[in-house]
Amino acid sequence: MTPVVIDASAGAEIVTDTRRGRALLRLLPADADPWVPEHFYAEVLALIRRQAVVTHVLDEAKARSAVTELGSWQLRRATVRPLLEAAWAYRHNMTAADAIYVALAQHLHGAFLTEDHNLVEAPTFPAGVTVLRLPGPR
Repeated sequence: MTPVVIDASAGAEIVTDTRRGRALLRLLPADADPWVPEHFYAEVLALIRRQAVVTHVLDEAKARSAVTELGSWQLRRATVRPLLEAAWAYRHNMTAADAIYVALAQHLHGAFLTEDHNLVEAPTFPAGVTVLRLPGPR
């Protein structure tokens, strides 16, 4: 099994079933063991809300479907507290939430699936973490 940490930017694309989301799923290795930190769910829910309520990119039916998909997605969940010290090392170039995803990927010696190109280009992003991303910005 290959541990793969999925961040909220990729997760939102996947659960809303966008073209990029489907392409991101194809980047996962066949033996992928998908992991997320607990705050993933709140972050993805916030992105769905923004797309439905603020920007109106999603209609109500599509948003509800995405929330259902998020709730039923079989992911391994990591508790955030044990990752705090490792995440703190990235404080100068990453948000706390992003640093926890990166710390989890490092801890698992896994890959990192993201749509956040700025994050993986941060000066402190660890060289040992394999990044799975599509070319170009969203």
